[in-house]
Amino acid sequence: MIKKLMYIAFFAVSIISYAQLGILTPTPQNTLHVNGSLQVVKDLNVGGTASTKGNSGNKGEVLMSNGVGNAPEWRSIESENFLKVVYVGNKTTISPTSGSYTGTHTMTNALESYSKTYVYNISNKEDNAYLTYNSSTGLFTVIKQGYYNIVTNINYDLSLNADGYTAGTAKSYIQKVSPSSAILAATSTGHGERTSLVTHNLSSINFFNTGETFRIRGIHTQDFRLSAGNIYITYLTP
Repeated sequence: MIKKLMYIAFFAVSIISYAQLGILTPTPQNTLHVNGSLQVVKDLNVGGTASTKGNSGNKGEVLMSNGVGNAPEWRSIESENFLKVVYVGNKTTISPTSGSYTGTHTMTNALESYSKTYVYNISNKEDNAYLTYNSSTGLFTVIKQGYYNIVTNINYDLSLNADGYTAGTAKSYIQKVSPSSAILAATSTGHGERTSLVTHNLSSINFFNTGETFRIRGIHTQDFRLSAGNIYITYLTP
């Protein structure tokens, strides 16, 4: 008991002398100095005043320092311009399931009528706070306004074509569908006879408003099938 009273007395003197509180330390270096672990069961409030409660932040936010003498803030990862992966998908199937799509047989201005949408049958990650994906139509719909980085790899299978019908040109593009159609990025390559597989890599950074839609499209001069590929989309900043 005497030992406890002495400890309490020493503790009180420490508070009065330094206007600081030390837990498991006789020499506190701040208003509250804890020499040990800290367990927070509920909110962690920062900022505020002597008469107002501090901010406990929102789900998913992180605590950021504002430097010496300033209260830290709860901030979203996006506000600090970090990349946030919002969609990762794969195509592991071949389309169509039988036969081939009809090619243009000449790269004229009839491209869109022969183009086919590249559909990802596996969604490894889909953050619906940012965008949604329709695995039937291959259409992405933007939920949160901002800049999106779209990176995709698509493949054309020409193995069903007979001799003399594999040389040609393939064109792939990222297309905004609504509110108006526009090509956001495109690549086109030509290749010789008996090419059985053509690979295209595409990337594009674009600003989208809420409700706008986009998709990945492909076309070939020869009859073609769309085979395995992948896509990942990151949200950059509002």
